[in-house]
Amino acid sequence: MTRKSVRYPAMLAAVAGLSFAVPALRAGDAPQSGQLERTIEDVAKRWPNLQHAAAEDVARMMADRSAIVFDVRTEQEYNVSHLEGAIRVDPAIDSAEFLKTHADAAKGKTAVFYCSVGVRSSKLAERVGQGLKEAGSVGTQNLRGGIFAWHQEGRQLHDAKGPIELVHPYDKTWGKAIKRQESISTEGRP
Repeated sequence: MTRKSVRYPAMLAAVAGLSFAVPALRAGDAPQSGQLERTIEDVAKRWPNLQHAAAEDVARMMADRSAIVFDVRTEQEYNVSHLEGAIRVDPAIDSAEFLKTHADAAKGKTAVFYCSVGVRSSKLAERVGQGLKEAGSVGTQNLRGGIFAWHQEGRQLHDAKGPIELVHPYDKTWGKAIKRQESISTEGRP
């Protein structure tokens, strides 16, 4: 696959909220060994009351249909690839609107949230977790390491046409944490 040209809308950075105490990569840096792993640990520390589920556990819940999965990324990111069956929600969605729209579908299921590495999804999961529980959800979890960790493990991603190997890098800096650089795309399949 060919690597698409990289374009990053300014709003993506504002929506992400990745500006916290994580040893971040800077433009021009080489990928740092363990960058994603350190970020995953920092996300778990920042949201200690949220369960951070491993990809294998999320895959199992998806297979037995005991989970409802929410992709907390921009439409552009989602269109490149996402977990099969994931429902895209805007990272900035109001809690009341999220619950109004999705609480019934989460009844009797675990609500799993993911984004690129776990920051945006943890924020939303924390905001709506209690409301989902009150509405009958089994629990609320964040996919540990987000779609980047899922992709690093070689797990299947999808786009509107079916299975795909591509993953959106979020931005140039965070994209350096993706091991298979040839799979990075901001535009998806041709």
